[in-house]
Amino acid sequence: MSSGIFAVATIGKYRLYVGESHQLKPRWAKMMTLLVQGTFPSQKIQQAWQESSEERRFTFHTAKEISDDTKLYGYRQFLKDTGSEEAVT
Repeated sequence: MSSGIFAVATIGKYRLYVGESHQLKPRWAKMMTLLVQGTFPSQKIQQAWQESSEERRFTFHTAKEISDDTKLYGYRQFLKDTGSEEAVT
Protein backbone atom coordinates (compact mmCIF):
# COMPACT_ATOMS: atom_id res chain seq x y z
CA MET A 1 0.00 0.00 0.00
CA SER A 2 1.68 3.19 -1.11
CA SER A 3 -1.09 5.73 -0.81
CA GLY A 4 -3.97 6.62 1.45
CA ILE A 5 -4.91 8.99 4.20
CA PHE A 6 -3.97 8.17 7.74
CA ALA A 7 -5.17 9.74 10.95
CA VAL A 8 -3.65 10.67 14.25
CA ALA A 9 -5.73 11.33 17.33
CA THR A 10 -4.05 13.57 19.86
CA ILE A 11 -5.40 13.02 23.32
CA GLY A 12 -3.61 15.07 25.92
CA LYS A 13 0.09 14.42 25.46
CA TYR A 14 -0.48 11.17 23.56
CA ARG A 15 -0.73 10.66 19.82
CA LEU A 16 -2.20 7.50 18.48
CA TYR A 17 -2.53 6.05 15.03
CA VAL A 18 -6.07 5.30 13.94
CA GLY A 19 -6.03 3.71 10.49
CA GLU A 20 -5.91 3.91 6.75
CA SER A 21 -8.55 5.53 4.59
CA HIS A 22 -10.71 2.48 3.81
CA GLN A 23 -10.70 1.40 7.49
CA LEU A 24 -10.70 4.79 9.15
CA LYS A 25 -14.41 5.09 9.88
CA PRO A 26 -14.83 1.74 11.67
CA ARG A 27 -11.54 2.08 13.55
CA TRP A 28 -12.35 5.60 14.69
CA ALA A 29 -15.84 4.57 15.80
CA LYS A 30 -14.49 1.61 17.78
CA MET A 31 -11.79 3.73 19.39
CA MET A 32 -14.30 6.41 20.38
CA THR A 33 -16.67 3.82 21.83
CA LEU A 34 -13.91 2.33 23.98
CA LEU A 35 -12.81 5.77 25.20
CA VAL A 36 -16.35 6.90 26.03
CA GLN A 37 -17.07 3.62 27.84
CA GLY A 38 -13.80 3.87 29.75
CA THR A 39 -12.50 0.59 28.35
CA PHE A 40 -9.67 1.66 26.03
CA PRO A 41 -6.87 -0.95 26.17
CA SER A 42 -4.23 1.59 27.23
CA GLN A 43 -4.84 2.92 30.70
CA LYS A 44 -2.58 5.91 29.94
CA ILE A 45 -4.64 6.88 26.88
CA GLN A 46 -7.89 6.36 28.80
CA GLN A 47 -6.71 8.58 31.64
CA ALA A 48 -5.51 11.25 29.21
CA TRP A 49 -8.90 11.11 27.46
CA GLN A 50 -10.71 11.77 30.72
CA GLU A 51 -8.40 14.65 31.64
CA SER A 52 -8.02 16.39 28.29
CA SER A 53 -11.35 17.23 26.71
CA GLU A 54 -10.10 20.57 25.37
CA GLU A 55 -6.80 19.14 24.11
CA ARG A 56 -8.25 16.38 21.90
CA ARG A 57 -7.64 16.67 18.19
CA PHE A 58 -8.08 14.47 15.18
CA THR A 59 -5.79 15.15 12.23
CA PHE A 60 -5.02 13.56 8.88
CA HIS A 61 -1.50 12.82 7.70
CA THR A 62 0.12 10.77 4.97
CA ALA A 63 1.85 7.56 5.99
CA LYS A 64 5.16 9.18 5.09
CA GLU A 65 4.49 12.11 7.44
CA ILE A 66 4.02 9.85 10.45
CA SER A 67 6.32 6.94 9.59
CA ASP A 68 9.17 8.27 11.75
CA ASP A 69 7.03 9.05 14.81
CA THR A 70 8.28 6.20 17.03
CA LYS A 71 6.56 7.70 20.08
CA LEU A 72 3.19 7.22 18.40
CA TYR A 73 0.96 4.87 20.39
CA GLY A 74 0.13 2.19 17.85
CA TYR A 75 3.42 2.60 15.96
CA ARG A 76 3.87 -1.16 15.46
CA GLN A 77 0.33 -1.47 14.11
CA PHE A 78 1.00 1.47 11.80
CA LEU A 79 4.12 -0.24 10.45
CA LYS A 80 2.22 -3.49 9.98
CA ASP A 81 -0.66 -1.77 8.19
CA THR A 82 1.67 0.12 5.88
CA GLY A 83 3.87 -2.87 5.12
CA SER A 84 6.91 -1.26 6.78
CA GLU A 85 7.19 -3.65 9.72
CA GLU A 86 10.21 -5.47 8.32
CA ALA A 87 12.12 -2.16 8.28
CA VAL A 88 12.15 -2.01 12.09
CA THR A 89 14.16 -4.43 14.18
